[in-house]
Amino acid sequence: MMPGTKYRMANDLFFLVICFELILCLNYLLLIRGMDREKRQEAFLQQLKSTLPLTVILLTGVVLLSTAADSTDLGRIQKNLQTTGLSQASLLNDYSAMLGLILIISGAVFRVGLLPFHFQNRLLLKETSHLQSIMTFLLPIAAGLSFLMLVVSQIMVANLASVEQLLFFLSLIILASSAGLLLIEKEWKGILHLLAIQSTGVFLALFSAVCWKWRHESIDAETVSIKQAMQLYLPEQCFIWLAIIGMACFLDSVGRCRSPIVFPDQLQGFLIDQRLSGSAAVILLALLMGVPGSAVFQMNWQTVLGLFEIHQEASKGTMAIVHAGYLGLCLVLIVSSTIVAFTCAKLILQISFAKPLSRHRQKPQRVLVLFCYGCVIGALLFSLQCIVKY
Repeated sequence: MMPGTKYRMANDLFFLVICFELILCLNYLLLIRGMDREKRQEAFLQQLKSTLPLTVILLTGVVLLSTAADSTDLGRIQKNLQTTGLSQASLLNDYSAMLGLILIISGAVFRVGLLPFHFQNRLLLKETSHLQSIMTFLLPIAAGLSFLMLVVSQIMVANLASVEQLLFFLSLIILASSAGLLLIEKEWKGILHLLAIQSTGVFLALFSAVCWKWRHESIDAETVSIKQAMQLYLPEQCFIWLAIIGMACFLDSVGRCRSPIVFPDQLQGFLIDQRLSGSAAVILLALLMGVPGSAVFQMNWQTVLGLFEIHQEASKGTMAIVHAGYLGLCLVLIVSSTIVAFTCAKLILQISFAKPLSRHRQKPQRVLVLFCYGCVIGALLFSLQCIVKY
C-alpha cells in the first residue's frame, strides 16, 4: 500500500459510508446470533425492511454531494465548493451540495435509531440481556456521531447554515419524542434506550450551537475545526453512556439468579435487602438524573449556554436579541431534562423506600456486579473532577 493511501481512504466519503453501514450490519448480526433460526430470519428481514430506505437516503446524499463537488475526497469537496463561482450551473451545484448534506445528516441520524419509529422491536428486545441490548444500541449511535462530526467538520463551507438548522430540527424532534415516550415507557430496556436517545439529542443540540459559533466567531488565525470543538464534549457523553451501561449490568446481575428483571416494579425496596448493590443503582440513577457535577449536568449546562449565545441577525447599530428558535429549543431541552430527572427520581424512590420483595435476598451475579461498581467509580471520579475544576 502506497504511503498516504490509508489517509486518503479515511477521507473518502464513499469509504466512510460503507464502513458506517458495515458497522451497523455487523452490530445487528451480533445482536441476533443467539436467537432461534426462524426468529433470527424474521428479525433480520424486519430490520432490512426498516433500514433499507434509510440506507438509500444516505447513499443518495453521498451521490449528490460528490457529484456537485466532482470528487469523493472530503478535502477536495471542501475546496471545490469553496472555489465555485456564481454562474447558474454553480448555483445548481450549490443546491445539490446542500440537499446532499441534508440527506447525509438526516439519513445517518435515522439510521442509528435515534427517532422513535425506528425504535428496536419488542421481539428482539425480549431475546437479549440488558447489557447486550444497550451495548448494541450505543455502538451505532457512537458510529453515527463520529461519522457526522467528521463529515461536517471536513465540509465546513458547504451551506453550514443549513447544517446547523437541520441539526436544530433533529435535536428538537429527538428531545421532544424521547421525553414524551419516557413518561409512558414501562420496561427497563426501553427506559435505558430512551435515556441514551435523550442524551444524544442534547449532544446534537450542542453540535448545532457549535456550528453556529464557528460560522460567526471563527478567526482565520485561530481556526479550530468543528470536530476539535466537539471533541471537548465527548468525555461527558461517554460518561453518560458509562452510567447507562452500569445500570444495565446491575439489572442483569440481579435477574440472573431467578426471573429476569423487566419492569421497575420488580426492584421495589431493593436497597433494603441488598444495600451494596442497591446503593450502586441509586448512585447511577442519581448521576443520570443530572445532579450537579455529573456528566448529564455538565452536558445540559454547556448546551443551554451555547444555545443562549445564538442571536438573531440584527441591523447595524442595534442590539442583537436571542434567537427565538434556539430559545425554544433551549426550553424543550430543559423540559426534556426535567422529565428525565423526574423518571430517575421516581425509580430511586421505588428502589429505596417501597416494600421490599423476598426475591432480592438472592445473591446477584458477581462479575456483572463488579463491572457495575467499576462504572459507578468511573462516573463518580468524573463528577469529582468536575466539582474540583469549578
